This record gives sequence, C-alpha cells and structure tokens, in this order.
Amino acid sequence: MTLAKTIENDSVTEARPTALRVLWAGWASSVPVVGLATLAVLLAPHVRGIGFFPVLRFAVVTPVCMLVAVASAFLYRALIGSSRPRVMLTAVLVGLALVVLAGMAAGGPPGLAAAALPALLGGAVALALLVPRFVDRPRRSRIGIAALIVFGALEFMGVALALSSERASPIDIPRTMSDADSRFLTLPSGARIHYVDEGEGETLLFLHGNPAWSFQWRDLIRGLRGSYRCIALDYPGFGLSDAPAGFGFTPREQSLVVEEFVERLQLRDVTLVMQDWGGPIGLGFAGRRPELVRRVVLGSTWAWPTSPGTPRGIFSAIAGGPLGEFLQVNFNGFAAFGIKNGVVRELPSDVLDVYLRPFAPLERRGIAAFYPGQITGATEYFAEVEAGLPRLAQKKALIFWALQDQGFPRTDLERFEQTFPNHRTLELPHANHFFFEDTAEQLVSELHAFMAEKP
Repeated sequence: MTLAKTIENDSVTEARPTALRVLWAGWASSVPVVGLATLAVLLAPHVRGIGFFPVLRFAVVTPVCMLVAVASAFLYRALIGSSRPRVMLTAVLVGLALVVLAGMAAGGPPGLAAAALPALLGGAVALALLVPRFVDRPRRSRIGIAALIVFGALEFMGVALALSSERASPIDIPRTMSDADSRFLTLPSGARIHYVDEGEGETLLFLHGNPAWSFQWRDLIRGLRGSYRCIALDYPGFGLSDAPAGFGFTPREQSLVVEEFVERLQLRDVTLVMQDWGGPIGLGFAGRRPELVRRVVLGSTWAWPTSPGTPRGIFSAIAGGPLGEFLQVNFNGFAAFGIKNGVVRELPSDVLDVYLRPFAPLERRGIAAFYPGQITGATEYFAEVEAGLPRLAQKKALIFWALQDQGFPRTDLERFEQTFPNHRTLELPHANHFFFEDTAEQLVSELHAFMAEKP
C-alpha cells in the first residue's frame, strides 16, 4: 500500500463519527420527520375519521421514523469514504419506501398505499436530507438542541399516551350503574343494533349524540321505566352496534336505520327524546314518518343547516378537521374531552370509563372524529330535515335547554319554539351539553309531567 493511500484511509477513519454521535444524529433527524410524516398522513385526501387507517397512527409512525432514522444515520456513517454517500443513502431510503408501498398495495386494505404514499416518500426524502447534515455537522445552536429535546420528549410522551389509550377493556356495565339488559337486533339492512328495552306503557325512544351511546340515558330510563316503555339504541358504529358492509355512517343513513328499527319493533305513538345528533337523526325520521311520532323532547340539538362562520360551524371545521382527527384516532381525545367538558359536575372515573370504552378500539375511533365535520358537510340532509319540520308542527314538544352549552345558542331554542307552537321550555342554567348528567332527577320529574298531559 502506498504512503498516500495509507494517509487517505487514516483521514477517512478519523473523519468517521463515533457511534454515540451517529445515534444522536439519527434521533435528532427523526424528530422533524415524525412531524412531517404525521402531517402527511392527516393531510392525505380521505374521509375524516372513518377513512383513517389505524396502521398509520402516531403510535406506529413515531417509533418507525425513529428506527429508520437511526438506521439511516449508521448507514450513512458506513458510506462515508465512498464516492457519493448522500446519493446512495437517498437511493436506499426511496427504494425502501417503494418496497413498503408495494407491500401495502399487495397485502393491505384498499387505499392504504395511497394514504401512506406522502408520508413514506416525504419521510424518505426528508431523512436523506437531514441525516447527512446532522452526522456531518454535530454542533448545533443551543436553541436548536433545546428545541429538538423538547419536541422529542413530546413525541415520546405522545406515544406513551397513545399506547395507554389503546388498552381497551370489555364493555361490561356494572349493574350498580345501569341494570338495563342489553338486547341485539339484526335489521334487514344488515346492521346489528344494540338497544335496551325497559318497562311497559307508552313508548319513549331515546336517541343519543356524539361522542356518546345509549349509556347516556341510563338515569332517565331508571326513573321512567316504572311508568313507560323506555327504548334506547346505539346507531351503527356507536356503542355496541355494528354497521353492515358498505355503510357510510352519514346522519341520513343513521336516520334510516332508526326508521328501520322502529318498523322492526312495530313501535307506534312514539315519544322521541333527542339530544345533540339525536335531533337531526330523529327529526329526519319523524319528518318522513310523522304518523309514528306522538310527541318530541328536545335538548342541546338542532335541525337545520349550519353556516361555516357561526360558532358551531367553526367547531365543525376544527373538530372535524385534521386536528380533531389526530386527537381522536390517536388518543381517543375528542371523545374524552367532549364528555368531560360537556358535564358541569365531575363525572366519576368509572362512569367516564364506560362512556369511552366503545370508542377505545382503533377501528371504531374514527366515528367520533367523523361527525363534527358532518355539521357543515351534511348540508343537503339538514335541508331535508328542516323541510320536514312543518309536518311535525302540531306535535306536543318539551324543550330542555342547557344554558352552559355554547354549541347551541338561544337562536336555536327560538327556532324550535317557533317550529313547535305547542311547546313547553325548561331552561337549565346549571347544565351543559350532556344536561341529563347534571339534572337527571329534575328531567325525570318533568318528563313524567309531560307524558301525563294530553297530547
């Protein structure tokens, strides 16, 4: 070996960074790439919530990005001394991304490869640019290092929170919480509906909102079943109900399921008790089949299109957009926040746990993220519901209005009062969105009085 060649090899060896430095460079490169990949997954075109693939969730994307980044850093270290190490690193990363995409297309569900493509290719290119910079230039500003540590720590915490939220438990409601027996009914459309059916007499049909399920009505059913037949169902995809293949989970489809359910049980002279999404879903059914409905009970709900510039419309854009989807599909966060924030009193932890259990499975989380966007997205359906309201004008109505619920201003109350001239309104100053959790005893008393009145 010539003296010049020996000197050249010694220089390359001395220039090759230490393993610790490479490890740091790989991890540091992964921090921005995690953010980039997460954004790419969320911004790829798909139906919010129900079009999200659980395999692309934060708890998977983050550790994968970190492992690939560290491996890329060590690969780049090994390539130092070759003629074009950066080009070779780029070729390996892009090639790996293409192989993974091909595997997803061949063995994954339809649409997975398309959803993952921006994150995989974008992440590969980003790592090809960042890894050499971090390996070759280990010295960074203190502010830059601090930012990397802070964001990296947040990503680690995010993974831990996401994994903890995935520890789903069987939905076993303690009898002390609700002693109503669960029933199941498979409709001709293929939906398998979970419901409770307690008591005898005139029928009250309870329709829940989002994020919730029939469990929300437990206290009212307990207080009313001694005098009336109380039925509460879960819509497909909510609670314990399952949707048929091809079901789109839109409010129109849910309303048709309610109609099918009523027909299957041969319910007549029904009093609808509706909250939140139960309003447009139930009033849509009632507008189509007014002969089946005797009375209506409304609270914290609406039945007409929402303008994007109103508070409810702004909520629709935020909670039904990438941020709301990220929090819900990764952390079950929208459901947890919505229930906690919608009750004035502090819910016992075991009650909150039961509320959240149906949303814990990864394949069911997106339902709660899908519905906020439908507030402004299902405009045609809301126009149909609004057009059907005159057919219900002669129905007797009881209106509960929670004054601490900012999502439903007094203008909504006034519209309902105009729609149902034969109404009685009870304002609830110390209740929020889930008003029945704060005022159950009062509501039971008011419902007894309302049902005793002549229609």
